Order: sequence, then structure tokens, then C-alpha cells
Amino acid sequence: MRRNRIVNDFLRSDRDMPIHVIYQQLIGTPTEYDDMIAIFSQVKDDYAQRIAMEYFYANGFFSELKVILEKNKNSSSRTNQKMARIYQILYERKTNNKKRATNPAKYLQVVNRMKIPENEYELHILRDLLHIYCYFDMNQYGKMGTYNTHIKKLLQHIKDPLLHHLFAMRLDETLFIYHWKRNELILTRRYGFKLLKEIKNPYKKIDIHNLLAQSYLFDSYDQAYYHVTEAIALAEELHYERGIYGLRNYTLPFIAAYHGRTDGITTEDKAEQAHIALAENNPTLCVRILEGFENLTPFQQYYLGKAKQNKMLLRTAYQRFVEERDDYFYARLPLEELNTLDQ
Repeated sequence: MRRNRIVNDFLRSDRDMPIHVIYQQLIGTPTEYDDMIAIFSQVKDDYAQRIAMEYFYANGFFSELKVILEKNKNSSSRTNQKMARIYQILYERKTNNKKRATNPAKYLQVVNRMKIPENEYELHILRDLLHIYCYFDMNQYGKMGTYNTHIKKLLQHIKDPLLHHLFAMRLDETLFIYHWKRNELILTRRYGFKLLKEIKNPYKKIDIHNLLAQSYLFDSYDQAYYHVTEAIALAEELHYERGIYGLRNYTLPFIAAYHGRTDGITTEDKAEQAHIALAENNPTLCVRILEGFENLTPFQQYYLGKAKQNKMLLRTAYQRFVEERDDYFYARLPLEELNTLDQ
């Protein structure tokens, strides 16, 4: 095949041709991924291996990423060693099949101890991205904006077109989340649909569908349901247990309960069981479940406030969404209920 000949010629050559040039010849072809994996699995140049780590991670090729990580942990290049350590964290975070994320604060401690020279822009971008992902896991959404701005500036220094493209897509992902939490839904969906068109990584598609589903909570049950079921189908196809658990026990029952469409909906999560009870006009059960909790999240405080029709609880939930999480999207939940009670 012509494409295979291009790859074979590249691999047999002295590789004077930059990888981004061969990538432009392969992009969109039926064998693009097989060919790029073949190339990246054999390159020995330090910079090419750094691009390989990002390409494998960005496209969800975690088996290939794991192999190249082991090579780069023992690289003679200190930069490659550090990048491998960050990609190891990213790999663990993404492939962890536990029901909940591994402690993100621990990841931040590891990466913050790294000494990174000012001109190692790729490492700074990776560290900033990891901060964004960890703050997302910790529900501290307001902290994401500073890192987004910094990454935009750092991208100007990334001269390789392929690496720039891969990092730029990752920035789009973080901006997608940031604008969602700012309740800027036109921008949120613009980034979301752009990413669905551009990204091939099925794990990332699951995340995007999941967040798009939530972004439609207040506007359209049908749109929200469509995106969450797309995410579930992808997660089941990949046997991605953590994704399946989260979607079936959190996102789906949450959307169903908000819209009062709970027939056939079950969840192992006690808080969402309370939410379903509330949707099914059983506030007594909702209160009984939630009053057994030692500490309430802003969501759970909103459920309890709605069940009791308690304005003080609802106002506190609103303040916590805004002040603790910088989550202006979900702050609409208690605000909406307060407006209903005031009518």
C-alpha cells in the first residue's frame, strides 16, 4: 500500500524529514493510527519521543504510552525523564478503573516538586494541564482560569506543528470545562462540538459527552439524555468500568431526577437516591437519607433545602457553589428553587 511505503521509507531513512511532515501525509487516512504508532514506536530522537508521548496520550493509545514511558524514564535526557513522570501520572489518572479518582492532591505534590527550567515550555504546559485536571477533580474550578491563560502564552513557544496542535486541543478541552462552570454555555457548546469533531480518543469523547449532557440540564432533557447515553455506550464498548459507574450512578440519575423522568432509573449513590425520592414526590425519604450524612456537599444541601423548602439551606448551597467551587452553572439549582419559593 502507498501509505505503508511512505512509512517504510521514512523509517529506513535517516529521518531528516520532521515527523509533523509525515503526519500531514497520513492524517485522515484509514491507516493513520497504525502508521503513526509504527513511526513513534521506533523513533529514537529525544524530541520525537516527547511528541510520541503526547500523541499516544491524546489519542488514548495507553498500551503504547506505557511502553514508551518506560523507555523515557531511563532516558539520558533529563527533560524526557521529567515528561515521562508527568505522563505516568496522566496515564494513572486516566486508566484508573476505581470508582473514584485517585487523590489529586498527591499528584500535585509530586509535580510541584519538579524543578523545570524556564525555557522547557512543553514541561510547563504539561504541569499546568495536570493542575487543571487535579483542580477539576477537587471541584476547585475557579483555579483553572489562571492555568488556561498561562498555557495560551506558552503555546506561542511550541514550534513543532504537531505538538502545538495536540496541546492546543488539550487547551480547548480545558476551556470547554472552564466556560461551562462560568455558565457561558454558548462558548461551552462551541468548544464541546468542536472537540467531538476533532478528537478520535474514545475516552475523551466519553468525558465530552458527559459534560455536554450536564450543560443541557436546564435547557433540554432530550439533548442531555442523548449525550449521556452516547457516553455510556462508548464506556461500555471500552469496558471502562469507572466511566460506566459514574455515568450510571451520577450523571444519568441526576439528569433524570431533575426532569422528573425517573422510571427505571436506579443508582448506588445515596445522595442521588435522595434526589430521585425528591423527584418522585417523597421529600420525607429524601430528608431521611440526607440527614444520615455527616457532611453535605452543595448538591446535597440543595436537595435537602428543596425537600424541606428551607430558604436558608438553599441560600447556603448557592453560596457554597459560588464561593467554594466557583461553579456558576450549578449555582443555578438552588437559585432556581429560591425563585420558585418566592413566587
